[in-house]
Amino acid sequence: MADLNARRRRPSFFDGVGALIGGVSFIVHRPRSWPVAAVPALIAAVLSGVLIWLSFGWAGPWLSELVLPAADSWYARGARSAIRWIGSALAAYVSVLFAVAITPPLSAPALEHLVRLQETALGATPRPACGFWFELRCELEAQLLALVVLAPIAALLWAASALLPVLLPLLAPIHAVLISLAVAWNLLGYPLTLRGVRARARLRLMTSHVFAVLGFGAAFALASLIPGVVLLLLPAGVVGATRLTEHMEASLRP
Repeated sequence: MADLNARRRRPSFFDGVGALIGGVSFIVHRPRSWPVAAVPALIAAVLSGVLIWLSFGWAGPWLSELVLPAADSWYARGARSAIRWIGSALAAYVSVLFAVAITPPLSAPALEHLVRLQETALGATPRPACGFWFELRCELEAQLLALVVLAPIAALLWAASALLPVLLPLLAPIHAVLISLAVAWNLLGYPLTLRGVRARARLRLMTSHVFAVLGFGAAFALASLIPGVVLLLLPAGVVGATRLTEHMEASLRP
């Protein structure tokens, strides 16, 4: 009864933070989830390795040949070598960023499996089978809504920061809140999309629990500042999003 009452209580900022911690604990204490949880890091590692190899084996040499096709003197050959290595390094850096960006959608089946494991452990209400195309539609609607709402605000903040640097101390907290909400929106999208929750409905759910959502997103964003942690933390973030979603929905039930 105490657990039921706790789940029906409206989640707070600290419940949002605790949802991420609970996601980490869930994976750590369930070895059978480890292979699935390792999928994002493995995909990112393979993609990064292949793209970095292409950067040094093809992109750098191609750029040096394009800029200096004929290098007869010693200084021309030195310049071409510098262009080759600088171009390769820049291409490798962009490749890693690209690999990190594309890993979450490629890892979607594994992350959705973690959602199901957590829902089962929580005894969540069985969700209807929505079908792939309906789930895809829900996710695209959600991403479009986020773009329409957040992009203008982000552009306005960037312009204000560039034009009025004196306002940076005041704008920094707003930037942090915006990033936290964007992170939470994307992570909560995994369980909500599987439940067939449309964009407007998930917006109402999140705004009615905005402090919990903010705490969850802020905790994940802050932990992601540690280099290399974001992909290792992504599975726990998805599990934590499932826990928080169940808590939010339970608090609205009569």
